[in-house]
Amino acid sequence: MKRSKIGFTLVELLVVITIIGILMGLLLPAVNAARETARRNQCNANIKNLALAAIQYENAKGHLPGWVQEFGKFEEGADPSDPTNYAGTVPTHYKIGTWAVALLPWLDGQPTYEHWTEDRYPIMSDGSGEYEKTTGDSGEGFHSLAAPNMAIMQCPSNPVARGNDGLNSYVSNNGTVDFSNGANAVTFANCQERANGAFKNAYDDGSGVHCGAPVRLDDFKDGPGFTILFSENVQCLPWHRAGFIDAADLEPGGYTPKPAYSSLRYSQFTQGMVWHYEDPTPDMFDSDLTQWSNGKPSPVAPIHRINGVNAGSPDVFTAMMTDDDYASDYARPSSAHVDGVNASMADGGTRFIAESIDYRVYQALLTLRGKSSDVPWPEFVVSDDDF
Repeated sequence: MKRSKIGFTLVELLVVITIIGILMGLLLPAVNAARETARRNQCNANIKNLALAAIQYENAKGHLPGWVQEFGKFEEGADPSDPTNYAGTVPTHYKIGTWAVALLPWLDGQPTYEHWTEDRYPIMSDGSGEYEKTTGDSGEGFHSLAAPNMAIMQCPSNPVARGNDGLNSYVSNNGTVDFSNGANAVTFANCQERANGAFKNAYDDGSGVHCGAPVRLDDFKDGPGFTILFSENVQCLPWHRAGFIDAADLEPGGYTPKPAYSSLRYSQFTQGMVWHYEDPTPDMFDSDLTQWSNGKPSPVAPIHRINGVNAGSPDVFTAMMTDDDYASDYARPSSAHVDGVNASMADGGTRFIAESIDYRVYQALLTLRGKSSDVPWPEFVVSDDDF
């Protein structure tokens, strides 16, 4: 009697392997999609908490924080958190930071906030003591205790890390950019009118630079649910570094006892998003140019759209915001999510904003009262259908 063989034939084994490969090919995209959904939801929770923190700040202070502001001054002396820092004598310096510093108490960052606001603590370090100093895109010479990495400030999907300390994925609504358009112009002071955006310059260097009027939640006349407070940006700089400054720039010197705003002016863009005086159909009112608020606008530059890049950059992840190089251009939302970005609104809610959104809608989402703003067509009104 012939004995039956136990096991698989080669053909059967190949069939099984093929079936397993097909199943894996079907399963992996689903697993990756589920992971990205989880990351996007976490990002959404982060950005919602930023909006809630800003609302709580406004309730406590009566206004929103500035995109840059002063938090105190350290007088030359020893660092109580690290006595060997600067060999025991840290230089005198001002503590100037971003909106993110202002929100720390409502983001579980009270110890870090105290490092910024209590004058006995410096935010400078030479790295010679127990704690390291920041370097590179995190700014040279900031104290690592003043610039920790915080999960709430980082989108889990963002593959781009600018610096090693104070990693950041989020930007505030900083209104518009000053420009000249022939006979018309929007000055830096005009940019900071309440109607144009939510966050303003709040740092006075003593030279007469314009500080925006404090913005309250009552100023959101187009509806807090239709006005963005925060969104994402893969080009933005670490949350603590105002503009492209290094810690040494915060030391007083010469005829300017306080650091000049000129050294901080890029802070509007490095942790912020803005709208430009551009329109998708700039020829619409050629027969009556008075319909435009400040003269005929330019066409919308691709780099100014959500996830937009300069023509020389192959994708949004390789584009870089550098000193005076595309700073205001890259101050727009961008992310690693598919087809759009997360955004949190002034009512504490969130929306997913498609990258294909009409630029007029984008402008309307950043202005507090469109009809009083400097957008090219102030009569445009945004609605739920525009999303």
